[in-house]
Amino acid sequence: MTTERMTLERLRAVIEAYGASGRAGPWPSARPAAALLAESAAARALVTEAAPLDELLDAVPAVAPTPAMRAAILALAPRAAQRPGDGWRGLIDALGGWRLAGAVLAASLVLGIVSGGWLLAGQSAESSPDLLQLALLDDSATEY
Repeated sequence: MTTERMTLERLRAVIEAYGASGRAGPWPSARPAAALLAESAAARALVTEAAPLDELLDAVPAVAPTPAMRAAILALAPRAAQRPGDGWRGLIDALGGWRLAGAVLAASLVLGIVSGGWLLAGQSAESSPDLLQLALLDDSATEY
């Protein structure tokens, strides 16, 4: 709640923006305006002067947009640009589409399996630790 007093210049700006009746939108400072209208004849004259314009504007019927007008407005509306790095779709588009992306993902899976097999092929059963002991974080696994 504002405690400052409204001036005639501020009241004139509010009337020009929202109309004399305040029905065109919320008056941002209704209480100070009401206090100024109660004590100032010049403020009441501003409202009386703006009232005929408000009545003329209120008399204009609302026009419903036609489907063609709506389509033209929506066609001119700016669209959000799709960023190339936007999630999985961006990655798949960067890889050349669904078919190429599937092939690349399959190739990476095969490469991972083959390279893992080559790494484990060099270890003997005696030198590799028991994976269950490692998974349970058992203290008897002294290798780690």
